[in-house]
Amino acid sequence: MTISRLLVANRGEIARRVFRSCRDLGISTAAVFSDADEGSPHVAEADVAVRLPGNAPSETYLRIDLILQAARAAGVDAVHPGYGFLSENADFAAAVLDAGLTWVGPSPDVIREMGSKVGAKERMAKAGVPVLADIDVSSGDLSEVGDGDFPLLVKASAGGGGRGMRAVHRRADLAEALAGAASEAGSAFGDSTVFCEPLLEHAKHIEVQVLADQHGTIWILGERECSLQRRHQKVIEETPSPAIDADVRAQLSDAARAAAATIGYVGAGTVEFLYDPVRRGFFFLEMNTRLQVEHPVTECLFGVDLVAQQIAVAEGARLPTEPPDPRGYAVEARLYAEDPRAGWRPQTGRLTRFEIPGVNERFRAPGGIRRAAATGLLRLDSGVESGSVVGVHYDAMLAKVIAWAPSRDEALRRLATALATARISGVGTNRDLLVRLLRSPEMLAGTTDTGLLDRADLAELARPLALDADTAAGTAAGTAGGVDAVALSALAAALAASAVGAGPARAAAVPRGWRNVPSQPQRSSYRWRDGDRTVDVGWRWTRNGIVADGFDEPTVAGITGDQVALEVAGVRYRFEVTVSDAGDELQVDVSSVLGPVALVAVPRFPDPSASIPPGSLLAPMPGTVTRVAVAAGDRVTSGDLVLVLEAMKMEHPVHAPTDGIVESLPVSAGQQVDGGSVLAVLTTD
Repeated sequence: MTISRLLVANRGEIARRVFRSCRDLGISTAAVFSDADEGSPHVAEADVAVRLPGNAPSETYLRIDLILQAARAAGVDAVHPGYGFLSENADFAAAVLDAGLTWVGPSPDVIREMGSKVGAKERMAKAGVPVLADIDVSSGDLSEVGDGDFPLLVKASAGGGGRGMRAVHRRADLAEALAGAASEAGSAFGDSTVFCEPLLEHAKHIEVQVLADQHGTIWILGERECSLQRRHQKVIEETPSPAIDADVRAQLSDAARAAAATIGYVGAGTVEFLYDPVRRGFFFLEMNTRLQVEHPVTECLFGVDLVAQQIAVAEGARLPTEPPDPRGYAVEARLYAEDPRAGWRPQTGRLTRFEIPGVNERFRAPGGIRRAAATGLLRLDSGVESGSVVGVHYDAMLAKVIAWAPSRDEALRRLATALATARISGVGTNRDLLVRLLRSPEMLAGTTDTGLLDRADLAELARPLALDADTAAGTAAGTAGGVDAVALSALAAALAASAVGAGPARAAAVPRGWRNVPSQPQRSSYRWRDGDRTVDVGWRWTRNGIVADGFDEPTVAGITGDQVALEVAGVRYRFEVTVSDAGDELQVDVSSVLGPVALVAVPRFPDPSASIPPGSLLAPMPGTVTRVAVAAGDRVTSGDLVLVLEAMKMEHPVHAPTDGIVESLPVSAGQQVDGGSVLAVLTTD
């Protein structure tokens, strides 16, 4: 059959990605959205959009009945599940088919068989694919787990993406890890079943892309290296893997082909393996019966639109006998709204600016364009735009930035430069961490593994890029002390705020603080959001231009709108200033080649009523209290669990920072709290 209108049962970047291929194919599109997503870009881009009713936005996209009602209302003849949510739910696939609609994906039976991680491993073992042995904890009797079984990994039987996964190194932590993983898996996938397997701490995560049609043709589209992970969620992916030689690549391809053939797979899917580079051995992890988040790197390498191929297979088309030949290298970085230095804490707020310079492709496999570009391309798949609100209900990923180039070093450099010069303001991200990882010796040498970020000093790895720029800029400029990027950014912010008017009319405008006789300088104070530092800057407007007070080096070379040019030791730097009102704070983000600097304007007259009780534990973000582990009056020890907060589909434990007594506990399980709310008050011993 031929699909005329397709509904994407997903949201954000995922829906927008599928919509792009549909537009190229001339297929009309339909979106679904929760109340929290009403202003999401994917809603505006669809030809028709249907609101999903419900008071729990985080669960709305998991309601099969609501999705089918939306499909009928939108008049579609096909459903694409995207990736995540119901994409690996066999009951959903069956319900779509029972409704007389085309399902863009493998059969419900295959989804069900591979959806059980335990059952899938048993099936693969029978097909001769190497697997890791399971450690049975289904009975709840943990006495069968031997001391030699540690470290081990608790995993959700249904779903993936790092949810419902816990690494356990001590027997004492196993029971809590099982309970936490089961709770998180139930919330994310509607199935709280978990199991355990050995944890290979220095292994590499390698996955193989397969694509099969209804006529028996199976494509193997290379492997992806996905070893850089945090909380068992991938951070950077690339293809081909620098750790795999031709012999191992052939073995992996054969194993993936056997996995797809033994279950009669149809559609796009991924066979995931753990690879031990020392023993040159690999083990089957799971088969994802859907498109993966990281599929763009494969598309860039092979010049294939995997979404378009999914749709063609669903319509009954035959694949050519062999796929296109791969060419070059591709690497992808996942840009998250999170703070790696604070336990990967998700960040929320409004993205006042979101721009990645150099992007020349969005949501689409470059194909022939890529092959015609000898120097490489930069692709952006994002669920947000400037002005988007990042809330607490969904995953913290903002976008994927993908670079393709003829060589691996060129691809890494292109991606690192694009991220370092990105203009992102209003919400904190992991951008600095990504840039450092892409430039790290381990990444350049191709020696990363799944435990790298667990072993790393995150405070150092994710420290602001502006601190690096101080030394680099100082060396380049020949100055002894380098360039203070934070102070210069604060001066640029103050000058931009003081200027009135822009463009051609700027010369006729009178700036704030201008005097026709010598006077005291104007002053502003900023708090650096990425460090414990307050910067005071002063300046005077004179007949001869602007004079910066307290600075020996910088000369103000010009101010135009939100751009300020400062010259230091003969080197001119351009600063772009973005201001956003974040409730009680005025946030100022400054971008330059010296590195991004996030500031908060310090008010001249602080509100004396803004205070919190000493010893308060504050909510790091808006969320829902899912578990309270203490009661008022309890004595706690530093590190004890106080409560668990759920936000962005992840659980965030709140621990006691010191020994003491719980003086008050103003929250309870099930209660929603705002960021900064008092969760508990401790009286220290």
